[in-house]
Amino acid sequence: MDSRRLTVLRHAKAKPLGASGGDIDRPLSKSGFKQLQRVCQVLTTAKEQPDWIVASPALRTRQTAEKVAELIGYTRNIGWNDRIYAAAPYTLLNVLQETHDSAQHVLLIGHNPGVAQLVSGLCAGADSRLNLRFPTAAIAHFELEIARWRQLHWGSCELRFLVAPRFLKSLPRG
Repeated sequence: MDSRRLTVLRHAKAKPLGASGGDIDRPLSKSGFKQLQRVCQVLTTAKEQPDWIVASPALRTRQTAEKVAELIGYTRNIGWNDRIYAAAPYTLLNVLQETHDSAQHVLLIGHNPGVAQLVSGLCAGADSRLNLRFPTAAIAHFELEIARWRQLHWGSCELRFLVAPRFLKSLPRG
């Protein structure tokens, strides 16, 4: 059986909801961009870099995906998927199951509470089984023993690490 990888990233910290736009138009804050510098240090040490990035089209998530792609040297197109914005965990699971089998390592960038519930479901077999705190720019990395993405299901993943950017502050900059 093939070994695949899945990385789930919550978008970085965004500016508060302003009077001049809706939630979907919120940009990243200055601290959000700093979070991504630390998170990408972790991504660049992964055994295999993502060969497919799929993300919500919301502004803060687009900015997160574009900055991550720049920092890790990802040069392919990013898949913008409207279904990821404000998605339930089952929708996120369906998006992943529809991934082309040529992808070996998928990076999904989305929003809470859906991404936290997705991580819970992949680890524990149900989206509400873990009381998981998944702050902005948190990252969860899984190893999967599946041949095809459609075989992905609740409880099928081995969590390799889960980390929030605040725990990465002490890492030396590289």
